[in-house]
Amino acid sequence: MEKKTELLSRLINIGVFKVGEFTLKSGVISPIYIDLRQIIHYPDLVHCIAEAVHEKKIERNIKVEVLCGVPYTALPIASVVSVLHNIPMVLRRKEAKSYGTKKMVEGVLKEGDNCLIIEDIVSSGSSVIETAETLRKEGLIVTDCIVVLNRMQGGLENLKKEGICLHSLFDIHDIFDSYCTVNKVKATVIENVKLYLEKNIYIPVKKLQSKFLTFAERAEKMNQPVAKKLFEIIRKKKSNLCVAVDTVHAEELLKLVDDLGPYVCMIKTHIDILEDFHSSVTEKLSKLAEKHNFLLFEDRKFADIGNTVVHQYESGLYKVKQWADIVTVHGLPGSGIINALKTAAKDYKDRACVLIAEMSTKGALTNNAYKESIIEMAENHPDFVIGFVSQHKFPEKDAFIYMCPGVNIKHSGDTLGQQYKSPEEAVKDGADVIIVGRGICSSDNVIKTANEYKTR
Repeated sequence: MEKKTELLSRLINIGVFKVGEFTLKSGVISPIYIDLRQIIHYPDLVHCIAEAVHEKKIERNIKVEVLCGVPYTALPIASVVSVLHNIPMVLRRKEAKSYGTKKMVEGVLKEGDNCLIIEDIVSSGSSVIETAETLRKEGLIVTDCIVVLNRMQGGLENLKKEGICLHSLFDIHDIFDSYCTVNKVKATVIENVKLYLEKNIYIPVKKLQSKFLTFAERAEKMNQPVAKKLFEIIRKKKSNLCVAVDTVHAEELLKLVDDLGPYVCMIKTHIDILEDFHSSVTEKLSKLAEKHNFLLFEDRKFADIGNTVVHQYESGLYKVKQWADIVTVHGLPGSGIINALKTAAKDYKDRACVLIAEMSTKGALTNNAYKESIIEMAENHPDFVIGFVSQHKFPEKDAFIYMCPGVNIKHSGDTLGQQYKSPEEAVKDGADVIIVGRGICSSDNVIKTANEYKTR
């Protein structure tokens, strides 16, 4: 008890507990705020917390072969426990790297090992649940979590439903009582906080729904006609394969498209690389799309000012608007580029675009801030933006279609910076559509190879 009181006092003294009016991540207005990130400035305090966590592990007789701290504040605590008591540790990423091994969990993973999760603060328990899901996918067993502070807002109950027992060093009442002991607090403030704590606001865990929906169900939920049609094609043909047919000769392009048509939901083109382009090529592509029931996906990557993009889309040599169901767009120019394309396509009900959120090349500059802006653009234009070209699905963004480029069964990359992932990895990362190029088009038997990708 003495150690607990001393540790609480130290936390109060460095200012981790604040009284006022704060908006929490959940949107709830709270009269109190706890910020444990400050502990990293006090190594000896991190040491004390780590020892308290280890003592709790022993007290509760928790079986542990490996530790995992929830990103990010709990990472130094878990690291110190690992070092002091020689317990191996793994690192869970919030999102996979777009280079290297692209793992969500780093470290030596042994299937069947018991993994103890360490967290700084638990409210609803959603971060712990997300971490547990990731670890369990890697074959680890997760049954326990030790948290420094339980805010007592449903985390204990939510985690129990997921088969996780929550063990806390302190709860919200402990830290508030300690705060009132150390500081002179007005009676009105005490009453306000106590009333808040008595309400014990329950925060439910938001679950992603897309994992439970079939392509047919998602098609029904889609209002955008191109998105709806794509999901219907995927369901009917039992194929989420898009082949990137990048050849410089029109005759070869049309032959490949005709051969591959029965196995794909989309054909992706770079029409401007054809050395012998003529208007009949796109006319023939449209007829093949109708014959084999697939969509035409022109990887134009529009990235200019609105007026220029309108001309690029509807005019010039290729007249993309007339034949491409879907086009790719970079978000760099801002929402104006979407408005321009929508204006140009106003006479067509069956036109759409996807935004480039992530690329499969090494060193791509599509960072998190860029992705957040891209998501906002998409959400502001759901009548024209149907999804993203990305390496991963974005949490709680189920209204969009995710298309993963750079899929290849046999190779991990090339000499020009391309990085590949397997179909299984792409789908695991949330891809609705896998985009395969050279893996099929450069194979000895394109039909056999396409069918192999389709059925994997």
